[in-house]
Amino acid sequence: MKNLTKSLILVLTLAVVLVGCKQPTALVDSAKAAIDDVIKAGADKYAPVELAAVQDSLTKAMDEIAGQDKKFFKKFGPAKEMLDKIKVDAEALKAALPAKIDAVKTEAVAMQASLGTMIVEVKDMLKKAPKGKGTAKDLEALAGDLAGAETEAAGIQTALDAQDYIGALNTAKAVTAKVTSVKEQIQAAIDKVKK
Repeated sequence: MKNLTKSLILVLTLAVVLVGCKQPTALVDSAKAAIDDVIKAGADKYAPVELAAVQDSLTKAMDEIAGQDKKFFKKFGPAKEMLDKIKVDAEALKAALPAKIDAVKTEAVAMQASLGTMIVEVKDMLKKAPKGKGTAKDLEALAGDLAGAETEAAGIQTALDAQDYIGALNTAKAVTAKVTSVKEQIQAAIDKVKK
């Protein structure tokens, strides 16, 4: 009877140890699902640094699980805590995304508005640019550059309408750089004549 009791206690203890050493697959799946939700919400575009940090944490948690898997007495407690934190961080990032998206949209719209004003200003400068021997081709090239930039600027609204705020912002920055370059060249020609 004593041997049976000892054997039963040993079997129960071993069962408890083995059950307690089970991988936290439900938590892993939950953390991965939270990250997938954040990516679908646009974190890869609007919060890539924060998303990378959450994904890094998942990699570390998976490494911790793999490390514990190799041990006879497994302790998944730290990995479970990491996975819980990943889920919380992913949900916080998802909650912060609308503000980040709105900030990019606001910046793109503001650049679009200032770009419109800048194009009108540069067109006026182009009309007032010194016309003389050897400048006709230069002015024609600058007018062509400005017209091209104006055409590209229409892509900003197209991107905004498609809710591609990053694309709109990038287009606005590129067009602003082109218009600024044309403006500087015209101003240099004006300054050259004044001297």
